[in-house]
Amino acid sequence: MTRSQLLLSVEQLGELRACLEGLSQQGDVRFTMLGDLSGQEIVSWDARNDLDTPSIAALIAGDLMATLEIGRMLGGKRTCNLIIQEHEDMTILVGRVGEGLLLLLATAKDVPLGWARLALKRSVDRILAIVGTAAMTPPPSAVSDDFEMNFAAQIESIW
Repeated sequence: MTRSQLLLSVEQLGELRACLEGLSQQGDVRFTMLGDLSGQEIVSWDARNDLDTPSIAALIAGDLMATLEIGRMLGGKRTCNLIIQEHEDMTILVGRVGEGLLLLLATAKDVPLGWARLALKRSVDRILAIVGTAAMTPPPSAVSDDFEMNFAAQIESIW
């Protein structure tokens, strides 16, 4: 993956932090993060203050990119806007912000999914208003058509 090309002002970063902190004051939110699809953390809020946020940013970007690529390989478009992970004690939602950013929201398991989805959607709208066109750079293809054809040809040559 490539490094982020996102350039934000100090004021924009402050507004983004305030947005995530405001989100964290609602319900039983445990963690929020805005990142880009290259796996870079932009801003985050952590209830415990001990999470490895750079690793989380890289992993969640990879998860979203993999989901987009699976959709493409199954004949769809690269337009997945929401991933929901239901764990034993928490729910994690990951939403796209424009074309090149993502927003992660982790809540306690008992937080209603409808509330979490709505909170994520409203936060995405606020973030888009702050970052503007900076969020519109689409992610690169994870697997090119040439790679797929060459890979298939190599597999065929083995058999």
